[in-house]
Amino acid sequence: MDNLLAFSTLGCPTWNIDTILSSAVAFCYNAVELRGYLTEMDLPLAVPFLPENRAETRQRFADSGIAVCCVSSSGVVAQGNLDHVKSHCALAHDLGSPLVRVFGGKPESRELALENLRAFGDAAHDTGVAIVLETHDDFSTGATVEALLAEAAHPAIFSLWDLHHPFRQGEAIEETHRLLAPTLRHIHIKDGLVDHGYTLLGEGDVPVFPMLELALAGGYTGAISLEWEKRWHPEIADPEVAFPQYSRLVREWLARR
Repeated sequence: MDNLLAFSTLGCPTWNIDTILSSAVAFCYNAVELRGYLTEMDLPLAVPFLPENRAETRQRFADSGIAVCCVSSSGVVAQGNLDHVKSHCALAHDLGSPLVRVFGGKPESRELALENLRAFGDAAHDTGVAIVLETHDDFSTGATVEALLAEAAHPAIFSLWDLHHPFRQGEAIEETHRLLAPTLRHIHIKDGLVDHGYTLLGEGDVPVFPMLELALAGGYTGAISLEWEKRWHPEIADPEVAFPQYSRLVREWLARR
C-alpha cells in the first residue's frame, strides 16, 4: 500500500503518546495526524511537543514505525492568526511532518483572505513544510478552495479534501476531485448520516470509497486520514471501536482495487 493510513488524535482525546503509538500499531495504521493532545489543543504547548522534548517524541514515532503525516492547527485564514500557524509549522518541521492544516473560516474580504493565506504559506515555506487548506467553513466545496488557492498562487499552499463537507454541500464528487486534484496533498475520511452524526464506515451515506477511488486513480499518493471527531462529539463510538473498523475496511478495499 503506497498511501499512508492515518488517524487524527481528534478521535482519541484521552490517549497519551504511549496509547497513540501502541494503538496505531495494533490497529494497522502507519501514520498519525496530530490534532490536540489530551486536554491541550495548542499542540506546541503540550508536553511531548515542547521544543525540548520534540527530538525524543520524533524518535518514539520513528521507533514505532509511525509517521506524523500532518500537524493540524487551529489556524484560520479569516483570523490571520499567524503566530499560531508559525508555531505549528515549526513543530511539523521538528517532527518530520510535511504538512500543516489550516481552515478558511469566514473572511471579511477576499483581499484579507489572500493576504493571510499567503502569510501562512510564507511561514510554511520558511520552515520547509506546506500548508493544506481544508474544505471547511466558507470553503467547504472544491470550487471555493480551488478558487482561493488559484488566486493565492503560493508554492507552499495546497488542498485538503475532507470528503464529508463538499458532499454535504451538494457538490458532485467528480467535480470536487477535478477541482482539487492538482493541489491535493491530504484527505480526511469519515462516514455519517444527515441529522444522525458520524457513523462507522459503511453505516452512513457518504460515498467514501468512490471518492477515494477518484483520488487514487488520479494519482493521489498522500495519507488517508480518519478524522473521527470524538473530542467534539463524545457521543460517537470510542476510538477502540471506530479506529480498527475503519482501518480494516479501508485496507480490505485497498487490497481489492
